[in-house]
Amino acid sequence: MKVVSIVITFLLFNFLKSQNVEIRSFNLKEFDSLLQKSCPMDCEIKTYHNSNFISFKRKDSVISMSYNKDGISSMRKVFGNYRVWYEFHPNLKIKSKKEFLSGISQIGIMQVGIEREYDTDGRIIHETDWENVPYDTDIPGPNINVWQIVNQIKKDFNFDILFDESFFSIQIYQDEVTKKVNYGVVKFISDNNDKLKLLTYYYDGENGKFIKKSKSETELPPGGLVHY
Repeated sequence: MKVVSIVITFLLFNFLKSQNVEIRSFNLKEFDSLLQKSCPMDCEIKTYHNSNFISFKRKDSVISMSYNKDGISSMRKVFGNYRVWYEFHPNLKIKSKKEFLSGISQIGIMQVGIEREYDTDGRIIHETDWENVPYDTDIPGPNINVWQIVNQIKKDFNFDILFDESFFSIQIYQDEVTKKVNYGVVKFISDNNDKLKLLTYYYDGENGKFIKKSKSETELPPGGLVHY
């Protein structure tokens, strides 16, 4: 079973890598072409009030590009619940790259991968590995990385964090009894009758094994929650 898990993780990493070709500069030529509606057959363009912003669908991803002649330009690529965000210096060289797992809860976004910052010549000046950061002062993060949890919960419950629209959030927490730093994966059930109903799957951060699952209900304030 360990071999199977390793193979699945390898395939997942390579799949995401294929979705995320390394980008080192803002492609102004492509942006101008897309702005003029010159688009391949697999691409659907949307423009908004700001003519310097476009959004288009290409294959399995939704890509947004925003151009600022004298400021910071940006590009966002969304693939299911996985997204990568680029910013670019005024000279169009890459400024930063960040990756996220994001469900329908805006308070449950998890930054993943390696965040990189670049100087105006495109050289890396800072890196943060978000899958190996401490939980708190003198408390290390989980031994199991988030992609192993993505694989395990799909295997255990057929819950696909990457593509399931009911994915609410993912978080790490410290168990009050064991003091382990574990994962909580939250699934949206409903928000009927002014009650937010969620199902949370708990996973051991040391070995990746399923611990338990629990349902919860929360009274929604008038007008509902503004952050989901």
